[in-house]
Amino acid sequence: MRYTIKDIASEANVSVSTVSKCLNGYGDVGEETKKRVFETIKRLNYVPNTFARYIATQSTKVVGITVPDVKDPYSAESTFGIESKLRDSGYELFMGNVDRQEERFLQFLQKAREMRFDGVIITPESWSDRIVEAVKKLDIPALSIRRKPPLETEITYIDSDHYSGATMMMDHLYAMGHRKIAHVVLCNEAGYIRSKAYRDYCQRMGLEERVSSSSIPASILTDAVENGRECAREILSKWPDTTVIFSGSDFIALGVMAYMKKCGKRIPEDISVVGVNNCEYAKLPWFNLTTMELDRVEMGRRAAELLVAKMNGKEIENTLFPQTLVKRGSVLKLS
Repeated sequence: MRYTIKDIASEANVSVSTVSKCLNGYGDVGEETKKRVFETIKRLNYVPNTFARYIATQSTKVVGITVPDVKDPYSAESTFGIESKLRDSGYELFMGNVDRQEERFLQFLQKAREMRFDGVIITPESWSDRIVEAVKKLDIPALSIRRKPPLETEITYIDSDHYSGATMMMDHLYAMGHRKIAHVVLCNEAGYIRSKAYRDYCQRMGLEERVSSSSIPASILTDAVENGRECAREILSKWPDTTVIFSGSDFIALGVMAYMKKCGKRIPEDISVVGVNNCEYAKLPWFNLTTMELDRVEMGRRAAELLVAKMNGKEIENTLFPQTLVKRGSVLKLS
């Protein structure tokens, strides 16, 4: 049997409005009454009707999030931060694994509208014309994380400050005495920003640009490692005197390191390697990788905080989250 809020009120000998106040966390209900209501709810195994609540309050207390790939550790970290902050704010998270597919992303946006989510946090694989049009039609608050949206979408975004982070890494390598610095490009929006920072730095400091990129994807570990191997091979072929390789991601850096080991080169004695993201692998002693910490968990919390503010009618601004240099043993100081 499915019980209603009226059944709970009758069993607990209170009004329907009192049960509603208990369910929605209002404080003007006595402790004894509240205790009796929740004991009745538990005894009858009552489940609130979300859609009925929406009709009454115009709020489902549910936020949707698109996850590019549930196997991606970076997505997992930011999702954890988002979920923890939303829970603290009284919202439930409805997650959609879109598997980097445009059609699944568009289906999720439609589902968010049909189910009357209070808001959505989205990460499209790219801003195609179809996705831009779908986002423009959204009639619920939206925030983009890790993907800067076109101005015409009129939605706010939060991302890591990739340009400043890459510049910070270049400053560190320069301070360690390196002048022959190669760069492996991560072929996505964030990677292109890092690559621009690298090129700008080289031009500013009078360094030779040594850039390598691969058509092999780098969104999952196995592909990224192969990507790093291929680019490391090209760098050693074109610029054999390179002293350090600035990899566009930690996963790519693992591929670079694997190729160096195959060639009999020691890290950092023969060549230094750095990455970006501070993934779990980077901390292991046999990698000991110098990298940039993006703090995805905290960025996720901040994204949720911004969306909640927007859902409450407040103005929010685009946010670039700072990165932190993590120094380990993969960089040799040159005299």
